[in-house]
Amino acid sequence: MKRKVLLSIFIIIFILLSLVAILAKDLSKEEIVNELKKIVIIANKDIRLEKYDILAEKLGLKIAEDPIIKEYSGNGAQTMRPFTVKTAWEIQWDAKGDIFQIYLFDKDGNMLNVVANQQGSGEGSFYSPKKGTFYISTNAMGTWEIKIVVVE
Repeated sequence: MKRKVLLSIFIIIFILLSLVAILAKDLSKEEIVNELKKIVIIANKDIRLEKYDILAEKLGLKIAEDPIIKEYSGNGAQTMRPFTVKTAWEIQWDAKGDIFQIYLFDKDGNMLNVVANQQGSGEGSFYSPKKGTFYISTNAMGTWEIKIVVVE
């Protein structure tokens, strides 16, 4: 079943490649196929999508902007994977429990800010105009949901 799905995806992609080849002045059809073969085997869906976006950008295709950059939910302390932003953004949270904290780090691991530090349940947000790659870490006694969204 998995192979049939992958084969179908490859057929659709191959058809699209024929149309995209005109736009891809720097990449040959074979190079595009090779890039797709490398991407399709990536197990982590977030990383796989990032690689597709990079390839689409190389091909001169416009990438649709999703206002939600990342979504997380959990209980207690966690460190999330890095995210990259190219525009102003905001962290929005909804926490249930006794304590909720969010720490913001740059890609090198330097703590930039204590984004949230609340006692009790509640919602909140933190705005940042900074571009770059960041990650967040939580400390909580309770459950929480976090969204990182584009702000226009």
